[in-house]
Formats: sequence, C-alpha cells, structure tokens
Amino acid sequence: MDKRTIALGLLVLGVASLSHADNQAGKFYAGTGAGLYYVDFDNLDYDEGAATLRGFGGYSLNQYVSFEVGYTKLFEVSDDILGVDVDVDGNVWDLSVRPTLPLSEDFRAFGIIGWSSYDFEVSASAPGISVTSSEDGDELHYGLGAAFDLTDSWTLRGEWVTVDVSDADFGMLSLSASYNFR
Repeated sequence: MDKRTIALGLLVLGVASLSHADNQAGKFYAGTGAGLYYVDFDNLDYDEGAATLRGFGGYSLNQYVSFEVGYTKLFEVSDDILGVDVDVDGNVWDLSVRPTLPLSEDFRAFGIIGWSSYDFEVSASAPGISVTSSEDGDELHYGLGAAFDLTDSWTLRGEWVTVDVSDADFGMLSLSASYNFR
C-alpha cells in the first residue's frame, strides 16, 4: 500500500466521522439499563454485590462531550458477619460529564466524571436485636464506558463507575439502551 492510498483512506474516514458527528451533536437522549453493584466496607468482612436498575437522560453537546443525569436503584445485598445478618440497599442520583472518543462511525469510548448523591440503608439483626442506620453523602464518581449505535435512534452501551465513598469501596457495572431524540 502506498502513502496516497493510506491518506485517501484516512480522509474518507475523517469525512465519514464528521458527517456522523453532525448527526450526534445537539441531541437529547434518555435510557434505562440494569447491572450489578458491589460494596466493600473498610474494617468489616463485608464484600457483597447485587442487581441495579438505572434510568438516565442527557444532552450530547457534540461528538466529544455530553452531560447526563441519572438515578440508580440498588437492590438489597445480605451477608452474615459473626452471626449478625447485615443488609444493605439504597439509591444513587448522579450528574456527570462524559468526554467521548469516536472510534468509528457507530462505536465510541467515553470517560465519566461527576458527582453522586447516595443513600444507603444498613440494617443488622441478630436474635433479639435489630438496628437500622442510614448513610448518605455526596461524592465524586468516575468511570469508563463504550457505546454502539444500533440505529440512528437507538444506542447500546456498557459502563463501569466507582463512587469515592469514605470507608468503603462502591462501584457499578451496567448495560443499558438509550433513545436519541431528534
């Protein structure tokens, strides 16, 4: 292959990505998905995970950046610690900026950085005793993901996000679909 063929190929790819970028710019989108979350409390032998459901909406400013708000329901996880049943569930609201790198006309990778407001309910019970506590806070979250456009309107994406919770490791993996409004 000579240099002219390579240059022509790169030019064609560039023009194709620019025309696709115009299709992605200035779009609202909304979606839903499911996944798994994990929580590992520091200083406790508690490392469990469970299912999540997520809803989100956002705006693609252009092909390189979008803004998104979302809600994630965290279903209950349970474990036994020294004879005490410990249950955790909760929810997370988030707001994020998503820098994006288009890799082809239909596939792109993205980063995630933003703010999360979480609310965990922790209950512990042993014979004759039951205690419930709530932990909430606002923390930084960050992650990575990839998206594939199934059609002009529908996108499939997967992502990993971790929330910088004090005294615990907390993260989520999810697969979702979104609809791009015209």
